[in-house]
Amino acid sequence: MLPRHLGHSALRRLLPLNSGSGRHWRRGPLVAVALVACAGLIVPLASAAEDSSGWETSNWTGVAAGPPAPGVGLPAAAVPAITTALPPEYDVAATYEGQAQCDPTAKPGAQALADLIKATYGAGQTVWIPRACDVGGQSEHKEGRALDWMTDVRKAQQRANAEAFLTWLLGPDAAGTPYGNAIRLGVMYIGWNDRIWRGYEIDRGWTELKGCFAKPDKSSDTTCHRNHIHISLTWDGALGTNSAWDGSAATAPYCPRDSSGATTPDADPKGDLVAVEPVRVLSTADGVGVAQRCRLQQDRWSGDSHRVFAHVLGQGAIPASGVSGVKVRITAVQSNAPSTLRVWSPGQAKSQPAVKVGMGADAAAEVVVPVSSDGTIAFATSAGATDVAVDVLGYYRAGASGGSAPTGPQPATPQPAPKPPLEPEPTDFFPVGSVIGYESTSEGQLRPGEERTVTLAGVPAEARSALIFVTSRDATLRGSVRIGRVGDKNAAARFTFPKAKMHKEVMLVPVSGGQVTLTASKRPAVSLRVEVLGYGTGDVPRAAQALAPRPMFAVAMAAGETKMFDAAGRYGLPKGKKLKAVLLRVQTRKSSIDGTVSVFASDGQAPNTRSAPIMAGARYAAIVLAPIGADGRIAVSSTAAAKVNATVIGYVS
Repeated sequence: MLPRHLGHSALRRLLPLNSGSGRHWRRGPLVAVALVACAGLIVPLASAAEDSSGWETSNWTGVAAGPPAPGVGLPAAAVPAITTALPPEYDVAATYEGQAQCDPTAKPGAQALADLIKATYGAGQTVWIPRACDVGGQSEHKEGRALDWMTDVRKAQQRANAEAFLTWLLGPDAAGTPYGNAIRLGVMYIGWNDRIWRGYEIDRGWTELKGCFAKPDKSSDTTCHRNHIHISLTWDGALGTNSAWDGSAATAPYCPRDSSGATTPDADPKGDLVAVEPVRVLSTADGVGVAQRCRLQQDRWSGDSHRVFAHVLGQGAIPASGVSGVKVRITAVQSNAPSTLRVWSPGQAKSQPAVKVGMGADAAAEVVVPVSSDGTIAFATSAGATDVAVDVLGYYRAGASGGSAPTGPQPATPQPAPKPPLEPEPTDFFPVGSVIGYESTSEGQLRPGEERTVTLAGVPAEARSALIFVTSRDATLRGSVRIGRVGDKNAAARFTFPKAKMHKEVMLVPVSGGQVTLTASKRPAVSLRVEVLGYGTGDVPRAAQALAPRPMFAVAMAAGETKMFDAAGRYGLPKGKKLKAVLLRVQTRKSSIDGTVSVFASDGQAPNTRSAPIMAGARYAAIVLAPIGADGRIAVSSTAAAKVNATVIGYVS
């Protein structure tokens, strides 16, 4: 089945938004992008003089290592070069992963491919990535993982550029592997010059695109992809951590299609939870509970139901029968797309959303699920692919009476978000490498109604405010803690936490003498951990702003290596001197030894305190506040070889 968006004119999708259609422009940056893209498509067709490339319509189809109908006598054109040291392994073969949500922010792999095109053929090349959610039909542009390179088959140099690029992309790579560069980049499909090429059906080669052989007129150039090359990437390609960019191949296969004919005897588990020592019943990364190591992938357009089923009965201390439901902790690990992991009991008509996870991130939640007649529970993901780990924490006996077990997700790692500034005026602010400022485990839980004054490690006596990362756990009830200046109850910020489950939040709070007072609400007891990210030294704190998470980089770091990254004016961050520091979620993985990743100003020194730990053989995520250098960049250094990725979640101005 042809991806639906290739069958519609981009101009037809964009023009109805203009005046005269009876509609109004919607506010927001994405519509502005669509408007510019529309102008970019119209102006060259209306005003640019043509250089004859000898283009004529043809009905050629078939398998070709490069462009489908190469031109003759075209000028010379450059060929891209990937400078990454490539591994001998290749990334897993592409499958069709159609648009399943709307998240148009340009994804790292799509941006890197656009940058490669511009580096090869000139910075003046026009390459569009995002498309507004309300424009047209299904399109990977709306997920930020498709690009349109505006290059015209009717113009000699532009056609030469396109054909040189496609020969490099689809021909044998430097190792002689057919389509090797396309595989390493995660190319899902290409539309160009009346035809479509599918990375998920390589043997078909180039086939006709929506009847374009019979539409040689210029008015069909956009519909038939004669004035631009469209490239959609798989989610592995969009994440930008496949072999073309970071030197490590994404080799993990997708879990095979599976189904179940089981029923759900009791959709409403009741009674008391019987807690057990956590037992791991599923780990797709380690091959636990599945036939072999695999990743859970989104459903395909063809109706393939990509599911994994975890057998829970008879595992660990869970009885082999007489169980109506289980409480499980579900972890999505290294999802290659922003996605929602769903869970249900086979036999139930509906699933429940359990875990929301960001791109390239991990997330977890605890949820109660009925158990099916064959002793399993089922999982699916809404977009891309992810590893899944499931631990059973307890069970409910079949036939028990009493109140129903609590259902629904209980997020263990919600997305942290800075709170609004307490004052409107700025003052001096000093980011630090994150350091554990306070942990109640050394003094016992904060008791109901208790007022406790604590010293925050890493915050000097002259500080008047601090940006902190607060984590709560083991709360006896839902409640809150006011965190603020000693002796001044009006100068405090409120941290609200749920019962029992872990909760995390980034906050800007007033301090005095390097201390804060913690004032608990009257009913629950709770354990708190406070991590210091930075501090201000005046009476008025700077403004801390939250942003929708945006991937910033995903790189392989060598021991002792330092890399620079642009920050100011990108990823939703302000430009110039207004930006003081960027708030990042930094994740480390794939290291054989422990170490530390430090993030600091490009013109500064690495902090002495911890930024983001590296743990041998494990993944670890930390919140880091990185100061911005005078050139608008940040520096990243590592004491051990590791894979490191960072997501922008906020900033201080």
